Amino acid sequence: MATIRCTDEKTDRRVIKTRKAIMAAFDTLISQGDIAKITVSAIAREADIDRKTFYLHYSSVDDLAQQKAEEGIEYILEILNGQEAGASDAERLHRLLQEVNGILTREHALFASIASRLSTDQMLAYLEAAADPAFAALGISPDILDDSEKHRQMRFYLAGSWSLYSNWLTADAPGPIEDISRTIETAIMGQPRILCVND
Repeated sequence: MATIRCTDEKTDRRVIKTRKAIMAAFDTLISQGDIAKITVSAIAREADIDRKTFYLHYSSVDDLAQQKAEEGIEYILEILNGQEAGASDAERLHRLLQEVNGILTREHALFASIASRLSTDQMLAYLEAAADPAFAALGISPDILDDSEKHRQMRFYLAGSWSLYSNWLTADAPGPIEDISRTIETAIMGQPRILCVND
């Protein structure tokens, strides 16, 4: 992605405004149809900019989609890192998976496109950037594992979870997403969580 060096506050505001317009245009186009058919020209028209302006900020539609996906992952990690220290591992994992469910439901078209185009290894490359906090959320202390063991266990949990979510995203008639998160909780924590009415 192109890096823009801003020289003053006015330029900063203009860059932020343009990127927001591009992202809003992308969101609108995603809601209208197949993400694979979205073009730079269509985004530029919707954002009321020219194609050259788009390329000052993003190298391609895939680059834009990747950034949007990364923002979703970053949001999940912020939730994870902000959880109360007193919460149990099971409670923290449950809350994390509820946030994942929410993002995948709201951004279904985007993540369905990603799931259909990215291999598990490619997706893990994004997810593993946050290995330590995610590892802690799964109830495993990184301090007691050497790097190779931690890496293997993290890949095991993430690959399995992404595989289930990926199948849900690309299914013609997916069941409730809560079924996926419940299966993950059971696999990781060893027992199903009894969901309350207010969950």
